[in-house]
Formats: sequence, structure tokens, C-alpha cells
Amino acid sequence: MKWYQSVAVKSFIIAFIATHIPLLVLVAVVTLRPQWLTPWGVLGAALGATLLATAVVIGTLWRLFRPLRLAADGLAGFMTHGRQIQLSIGSQDEIGRLVQLLVLSLAHLDRGRAPLLQSGGGSIERRTRLSESQAGGQLSIMALLEVDQWRALDDSADLQRMHEVQAALHRRLQQVMAGGELLLPWGRGRFLVVMKGTLLSARERLETACQRFFVPSGPTPYTCSAALDVRSGGSAGWASALQRLDQRLFALRLEGGAALVV
Repeated sequence: MKWYQSVAVKSFIIAFIATHIPLLVLVAVVTLRPQWLTPWGVLGAALGATLLATAVVIGTLWRLFRPLRLAADGLAGFMTHGRQIQLSIGSQDEIGRLVQLLVLSLAHLDRGRAPLLQSGGGSIERRTRLSESQAGGQLSIMALLEVDQWRALDDSADLQRMHEVQAALHRRLQQVMAGGELLLPWGRGRFLVVMKGTLLSARERLETACQRFFVPSGPTPYTCSAALDVRSGGSAGWASALQRLDQRLFALRLEGGAALVV
């Protein structure tokens, strides 16, 4: 990156121009319109020049940070709906480099996530086939659950408490699940469940499970949120449902929801 492409240099130029617009306007009034040199005339010229400089600064900064706004919207769309980010990176300053790196990183993440989803979908399909005879019905409802307070637990790095919370949620989920239904650990603070019945009945059971629960080592209550989906046939259907569940759960986190089942 060239030194003159830096945001620091651009900011200096913007500040320099904005500072000198009122000064240049007053110099012009003195040299070209001396008859305006009255208290009200000087005040009006200074006020008008200041408003003009403010508009120039706001407009320039709005355009300068446009790639960040587009990147934020694109990132939200990628995480909640799986849409690819399509951006034209025109600027070569720090903002442009950041957005370009973000787009490349998400493209790499998407390529790496596809085989993992396919593998997870195939594994769930095989386990579901083994469990459906015991469940006495087709297991077609998937739900991804996550402890709402897990981020705070992660920040505290209390491994013992994390284990206790995960175990407590596991026990709570076992209480609302029927025989033959699948309950799988799915990462830190998360569980994946595959259930039978209707979407409404599964939601009612999970709403009960997601209410406040406690661990033996402390009085702090915990809750969880869940995203539900109905899978289609084949391992590809399981993989697609897994992706939708992750996107919906992320959308819940963006909204700040807790103890919600969607």
C-alpha cells in the first residue's frame, strides 16, 4: 500500500480542507465584498462556510466508509442466510484491504464448511436409520440448541463450570426426549437433537427444556435457545438442514434473544 493511500493521509486532507473552507470564505469576503464586513455579515459568512465544511466532511467520510457498511450487510447475509458476499474492492487503503481479506476469508470458510456439513449429514443419517425402529416413527425434526450464557462462561475460562452446565443441559434434554430420539453433543455449549412427531410438538418440548436450569456448584440460572428445521431425504437434506440451523441460531444471537425456540 502506498503511503498516500492510507486512511490517515485521507483523514488529514479532509480535516485540512474542512478547516480552511471557513478561512477562505472569510478572506474572499474581505477582499471581494468589503461592504459585507458588518457583525451580522461576518457571522452569516462564517456560519454558512462552517455548514458547507461540515457537509463536505460528512459526505466524504460517508463515501470513505461505504465498503465497511457493505461488508457488514454482506457478512450478516452470509451468516444468517448463506448468501455470498459480492463486493467490488475499489479502494486500496486499510478499509479496502480489510474488506478484501474478509471476503476471501468467508469464501475459504464456505469451501471448507461444505465437506464438513456433508460428512455430518451422512453420519446423522446413518445413526437415524438405526434409531428409527426403536423410536417407533420417522425422525425428521432437527434442532440445534446452545446455552445462552456460554460466551460468558468461555470468557471466564472456568472449565469445571462449563462441564457442569453442559451436563445439566444434557440431563434436561433427556427429560423431554422420547425413546429412540437422538441427542448428540455438537460442540461447546451445543447439542443437536433429532426428534419424531410434528414441528409443533417438538417446539413445545424444547421450550420446556430451554427454561431456566441450575448446576450444583452455584445459584446462577442458565437458559438455552434452539433453532428447529425439518430435513428432507438423503444425506444432502441433513447437511442443508444443519446449515440452516446454524444460520438461524446465529440470527438469534444477533437479536440478543435468550430462551427462544424458533
